[in-house]
Amino acid sequence: MKKVAILLPCYNESSGIVLLHNRLLEILETQPFLFELVYINDGSLDDTNQHIQALSVHNKNINITLLPLAFNMGHQQAIQQGLLYAQTQTFHHVIIMDADGEDNPEAIPALLQHTQMDLVQVVRGKRNENWRFKFFYRLYQGLFKLVIGKRLNFGNFCMLSPKLVTIAAQGSFVHLAAFLDNQACVKTKIKWDRAQRIAGTSKMGFKNLFYHAVNSFVENAQSLLFVFIKLSMVLILGILVLTGFILYKKYAIHVAVPGWSSTLMATLFNSLLISIGVFVLGSLQLNILSKQPLKKKVIQFTPVPIIKKW
Repeated sequence: MKKVAILLPCYNESSGIVLLHNRLLEILETQPFLFELVYINDGSLDDTNQHIQALSVHNKNINITLLPLAFNMGHQQAIQQGLLYAQTQTFHHVIIMDADGEDNPEAIPALLQHTQMDLVQVVRGKRNENWRFKFFYRLYQGLFKLVIGKRLNFGNFCMLSPKLVTIAAQGSFVHLAAFLDNQACVKTKIKWDRAQRIAGTSKMGFKNLFYHAVNSFVENAQSLLFVFIKLSMVLILGILVLTGFILYKKYAIHVAVPGWSSTLMATLFNSLLISIGVFVLGSLQLNILSKQPLKKKVIQFTPVPIIKKW
């Protein structure tokens, strides 16, 4: 029977962790797999740790493991710590999902229908946030599509093969979804509506959404640099057209050159210099980063087996 790990990063989730756990059990008990629920406590300030240690399971195909991180590392790095743990085990697949309940556990059976894939991403359907969040989220998605050329309508909720687990565990990322989407592998997507948060208030406010958006662009730095090359070519074309216009007015039809033309020319030229400068500096930075040796990831936890059924 295949073994599946479910990584659940938690930060101050004591009010909802038991409800999420029970919801997971209802789904997993019907599936023909061996599961290990890996709760990653990201330095919670409440009693999340105690609630996880008190969790119970009656079905023989489900284990529970707690990874209490030494300090708060942030959501993305907490996931990477979970991947470092999964890499040391013999799991056939690893599912990553948030522990607030918005990643709907009912999507897990649909994920497990694609075990032949290296990556299965859950595309976000209907959301439950307020209209302001939805507006700025759509704005961010549109900007990402315009600049990078593809839609980023999925988050951390996904299933990975052991190959991708190793890549993500040993790699460096600040935005897991964008990092995984850039990997060359056999992948597919399923669409599922976001569920309501089980308890407490959402941690994804405007500021966190802004950081989330910036990190997604960071993961696509090469595509972002290509945008500046395209912008440079447009600016060069604009300068050539404007130069031709000025020469035509001055020497062909002997008409005074409009006063705004010199201002526009200077603006286009300065914009061109900035675009080229950004491209050169960005390329140099990427070159430096690519030549740095990969640092071995430091494990910041000692696994605590809560329940061992298999």
